[in-house]
Amino acid sequence: LHNGLRWLFQRLRKELDTLSNKALRDKILEFRGVLSNLGPSNIRIFVRFITNGQTKEISDEFRQEIMAIRSDYDNDTFETFSIEAVGCDELNELSKVQERQTRRVDADLKVRYDANNPSLIKYYAQDLKGFVCSVPATEIARLVNENRDGAVFDMNIRRFLGMRGSVNKDIQNTCTNIELSYEFWFLNNGITVVCDHFDPVTDPDNPHVKLRNLQIVNGCQTATTLALAQISGKLAPDVRVLTRIYETQDRNLIDRIVLTTNNQNQISSRDLRANDPVQMDMEDGFKIYGYLYERKPRQFDDSKIDVTRLFTNEAVAQSYLSIVLKTPSDGRARKYKVWGELHSKIFWGGPVEPYIIASLLNRRASEWLRRSAYATGQIDSDRMIAKRGGFHIARIVAYLWRGNDEWKIDRSTLQEQIKELEKEPPVLIKYFDKAFKILKEIISGSDAYDGDLDRALKSASLDRDIDRSLYQIEKKSSFLISK
Repeated sequence: LHNGLRWLFQRLRKELDTLSNKALRDKILEFRGVLSNLGPSNIRIFVRFITNGQTKEISDEFRQEIMAIRSDYDNDTFETFSIEAVGCDELNELSKVQERQTRRVDADLKVRYDANNPSLIKYYAQDLKGFVCSVPATEIARLVNENRDGAVFDMNIRRFLGMRGSVNKDIQNTCTNIELSYEFWFLNNGITVVCDHFDPVTDPDNPHVKLRNLQIVNGCQTATTLALAQISGKLAPDVRVLTRIYETQDRNLIDRIVLTTNNQNQISSRDLRANDPVQMDMEDGFKIYGYLYERKPRQFDDSKIDVTRLFTNEAVAQSYLSIVLKTPSDGRARKYKVWGELHSKIFWGGPVEPYIIASLLNRRASEWLRRSAYATGQIDSDRMIAKRGGFHIARIVAYLWRGNDEWKIDRSTLQEQIKELEKEPPVLIKYFDKAFKILKEIISGSDAYDGDLDRALKSASLDRDIDRSLYQIEKKSSFLISK
């Protein structure tokens, strides 16, 4: 790259004539013509080194070469000169930006405007712009109904939760009841919109606001309920919606707006993680193998899907915690840690295959336990283990089947394991009963678990006892083989 820049900026014309790459030579001459006409001080140079490696792992030699290039050309010759390395993480983010742009939503929304009363609020702070207005509910409903692919909610941390909760039922009742509809503006928190640009038009005959590349980041429940009411023909005509609009292209600020404005329905820690880049990557990774990864609650409710191919991010995390990280007690009893102290340990950006294997293993274990004689037998301890020991059984089966606890292995091996798990009948059948008996033997053989099986299945010491038991089995097997 450094040598190429020398050819672009420094080589003599007679040297350029010796280039065998005629297309490159012509492009260099074309650039120099522009440089001569405009002058270097009027030109901005952007140089990008593109690689599928990771920029956080670049070598010292690479950094030194970057600094050498900057020293040669970032010397006030040009208006600006910049050189940056773009690795796999940056390419991934750029592809997501491009995908978001293909789903961009532009709209003109009518607003309530009265020249004699302060009905619109504009607010400016440094480089930020805000706009507060009242929008007819019919306009919000139209916006949602015209974008049936849900693109307008791409940056919202949740999809529509349906009418099972009391909040959405109240929204529906207020916006469809002609005796209560005038109260909607006062009772509802309204919606929050972010966009690349907004432009209020205060034409008294057609007041509206032009929005470019908009997203409803708070108010999905309100907006979708209004849209459904409009479809059913029940939306009252006098409903107005308090609407806050923010103009910014700063993704960090948008993320903060999303987190701080979502407070109408209770927001869980899982909800707040829904748009994390690692969660989006997980969704893409599962898709490669034909599985659906639900990073937002009820994300696929409106789709006709094969539920046997669906895994929630919470179930995936619990399975990974139990099997790959070998802590089934946490997977079973402390899933709140998934979205708190253990989040970065579980979702660390590694290969997706272990997550799929763990999820399939746990699902197979749960299915076997439900159908097993232990679940309906006369022995209380057996029924308790069958009901609450699924993560422990899955952890043991994983070890018996794979023969070890090593997950940082060749990806092709992990891919073969996924194929094995997808076979019917399951390859794991012969391991389940043995795993059940191992777990029962560990629990019954320790006075620490006597009398309180439920507490035992929540105990971190049981995780360690399982490890010791499995490793002893491995040593005995190795000893017999060597003999």
